[in-house]
Amino acid sequence: MIWQKNLLSIVSVLALYVYFLTYDFFQNPTLQYIRTFLFLGFIGFDLVKKLYEKNVTHVSEYVVPSSALGAFLLFNLRNYLDVPAKAGVPIQGSSIPKIRDFLLVLVVLFSIIGLVYQILLLLSAESEKSQTGIGKEKRTLLQNTLYSFLYISPILIGVNYLAVQRNYNFDLSAIGKYSFSDVSRSILKQVDKEIRIYAFYPRPLESSGKEESWALSAIRPDIEIYLQKLASINPKFKVEFINADVETDKLGDFPGISNGTIVVRSIKEKRIGDSPFRDEKIIVTNKKDLEDIERKLVQAVNAVTLPEKKVYFTTTNGERFGSNYLGNPSEQTTKLISILNFFNYNVSALGLNEGFPGKIPEDADVVFLAGPTVPYSEEAQKTILEFIEGKRGQVVITIDPFGKENFTWLLSKTKLQFKNETLRQQQGRPEIVATNFTAHPINETLQRKEVGVVFPYAGYFEKNPTIADAKFSDANILESGYNVFIDKNKNDKLDKEESTNNFIFGTILTIANQESTNAKESGDIKPGRIIIFSGTAWLTDRYFLYNLNPTFFTNTMNWLFQNPLIQSIIPKKEEVPVITLTSKQKVIIWSVGLFGFPGFISIVLSLYVVSIRRKKKE
Repeated sequence: MIWQKNLLSIVSVLALYVYFLTYDFFQNPTLQYIRTFLFLGFIGFDLVKKLYEKNVTHVSEYVVPSSALGAFLLFNLRNYLDVPAKAGVPIQGSSIPKIRDFLLVLVVLFSIIGLVYQILLLLSAESEKSQTGIGKEKRTLLQNTLYSFLYISPILIGVNYLAVQRNYNFDLSAIGKYSFSDVSRSILKQVDKEIRIYAFYPRPLESSGKEESWALSAIRPDIEIYLQKLASINPKFKVEFINADVETDKLGDFPGISNGTIVVRSIKEKRIGDSPFRDEKIIVTNKKDLEDIERKLVQAVNAVTLPEKKVYFTTTNGERFGSNYLGNPSEQTTKLISILNFFNYNVSALGLNEGFPGKIPEDADVVFLAGPTVPYSEEAQKTILEFIEGKRGQVVITIDPFGKENFTWLLSKTKLQFKNETLRQQQGRPEIVATNFTAHPINETLQRKEVGVVFPYAGYFEKNPTIADAKFSDANILESGYNVFIDKNKNDKLDKEESTNNFIFGTILTIANQESTNAKESGDIKPGRIIIFSGTAWLTDRYFLYNLNPTFFTNTMNWLFQNPLIQSIIPKKEEVPVITLTSKQKVIIWSVGLFGFPGFISIVLSLYVVSIRRKKKE
């Protein structure tokens, strides 16, 4: 009788769960529509019948059919929203994912309420039938308990939903291994545009084949914890994990990507170049790489969120830009310009039409002197120095050893001098692979430094002992390594009178004391700086895509505008304390382990047995 009275409600709940289980069974659209309307009838019939007959004695009888029908309708609404709102608009760029997440919470909530309430109604009815007069009181108590559950559960689910979305958690590790420092948090909180982070790592159950796959799956949980912290710092960060070996359908926007890589991506405000995105890659393949992941992440976020920067390439003195070198395409810098556009640098020519050498445009962030072959006039020299010293501008210089501009007018203000000598690393080849990267923020994110930068046709810098008080301080960023020699007789081989050495190829010149002075006067701690290289060929189309050339160059450009606070982020190294025992301590530990613990346990057990026997006798 009890089951017959609640039969329609039971059918409604069962039909809902059967619908969930069989949702993907039908692929034909016609069958899908028939299936949907059929289950709608089973699920909604009980509610329609109660509303039509109007013989319901208590409002609680509407709970089960209403919950089942609500879950059914919300489930179908959520599936309907599983497409972009407009053709051509990516779903990630809309609010649809958040709406679908919220609908999923409601579907689960209504489904559980209908099932639990139906079970409790059956139990209360059975209890009322089998018990005496107190059955009605028990039923009332049961209903009150259920109502309390219904009141509290949405609150608990809502709190849990917010906690999951905000990723509230606690890092109890000794060194705060999975937490961002205060400096990092302050930088990340200021990000006001959406940043998408794609981590390419296999799940443990997806790892197979190569040994590297197992190693990457082992560090994935640590990376997941760390990246998910970003959402709690700033909701602008969205994280997605992809297995590059399995989910190949998601790799369309990531050419050449492989597992072990984290891509930090933002969308350009203005589309400069071919790509609408700005990307920075971080390689994390082992536990050691996790020590410095915080600084690398913040550095990458800083790089992809920089506003558009204006770069002017001079064209008046035979530089490698514009119409120069049209007859020799391999000596042009079109690939270099392309990668600058990729990182949202707006590139323009700086020549007579722009007022140079008399002036440099006010919107110039960087002035690039790419291998001039004709010496600059005194007016041009004065204009460039005024841009650096007066406006605290950023200048990038590459010297052409085959040209006549060796920048003596600039290097005379430093403790360096340029040496236009023929360098060789391998007999008969002009290409030098520079592998000595100094400890500098530019080089921190470089991977496989042993590959080096291909640096052909170059001179080098050396210290000038005659200059005691220089206007510019210098900091080396690229050196050849100790396997390069000066080919004095130009026979392309290492002779007895020649020896290998380490040569300076790239350095940063900063006006001495300007950084601290500017910080005090204006609060702007970015000084005027010059990055100068002893060769130009490494940036031309012939060599630019070799080895680490593009990565080193983009790191150099992005560093010019990097937040200086990033350098205060300290790597989190887990230092395992090493304890050294003396011979006596080893003997004591061995004795206690072999005799002490067993003896102590034997005494305790003996005392226990004696006490039990004594109680029995008493």
